[in-house]
Amino acid sequence: MKKPVLLLSALLGLSGGLPLSSARAQATPAANAPTPPQAEQLNERLFRSMYGPGADVQITYGAVPVNLPVRLDPRLSVLASIRTVQNGGAYVQNRVLVSTDLNTEQALEALKTSLEASGWKARPVYGSPIGFATQQTNRYSSYYREGNPNFLLDANLTARAGRTELDLTVNVMSAQTIASIKKAPTYRPQSSLPLLKAMPGVTVKGGGYVTQHPNGSISSAHVITDRSAGEVFAFYSAQLKAAGWKARTDTQDGPLRVVTYSLKDLNGREALGTLGIRPWEKEGGGYVLTVSVQGFKP
Repeated sequence: MKKPVLLLSALLGLSGGLPLSSARAQATPAANAPTPPQAEQLNERLFRSMYGPGADVQITYGAVPVNLPVRLDPRLSVLASIRTVQNGGAYVQNRVLVSTDLNTEQALEALKTSLEASGWKARPVYGSPIGFATQQTNRYSSYYREGNPNFLLDANLTARAGRTELDLTVNVMSAQTIASIKKAPTYRPQSSLPLLKAMPGVTVKGGGYVTQHPNGSISSAHVITDRSAGEVFAFYSAQLKAAGWKARTDTQDGPLRVVTYSLKDLNGREALGTLGIRPWEKEGGGYVLTVSVQGFKP
């Protein structure tokens, strides 16, 4: 049976390689476009070169290898699975490259449902992204599966050109590592401050952490839009309320607005949070938003 061939442009685009548009390549193929065997050989050579001359790289096109306990929703299309063995077998990594026309939130849910149906459990939220997402922010999730052997799966999702690209790493883990993951603390602000999705139709810059520590966290972003401050504020405030934050005070000082919220972490401890917005006249206008968690007791 002939193996399905993965288009080089799609593979490189997903794995962070050359910025070649797969849509353009398919629409207007070059006169010297590779034959399917040539494309397959080129893909494999490029991956071998990424991991060094001593690496053993095995590529399975269009499917997850049967030795990996990963069964995915049919809407999550597998482009290729790459198994890399280095140092005489001391280091083994499995990578599964997936693409879908679902948006990132839908893709995360489809992945979660698929994995949980086959015995995977979500990793505790310690270490999850928090604060503001931009349109380019990677969405991350992690799962573990106990058995013989144990596995850990990390998923990074990126929206690109109207599709969602998933990069899954699936590796065997020791029983000690799995035990440590199950005991991971959940007291950090990740348990109260969600990843705030980007507002549709606007440009969001920044989204990084200003500070992050056990008793608090602050994140800010620059939202470039001509929509009103009230619309922008309401969009982000709704996400905080959906995460269990309850508005307590609403203070306005000229163009600056700050709302204080009460909230609880996964362990039931109370803290305070804030969401603030102010106009930004520079670099395209729009607004600067700041979200914070503060006051958790040690």
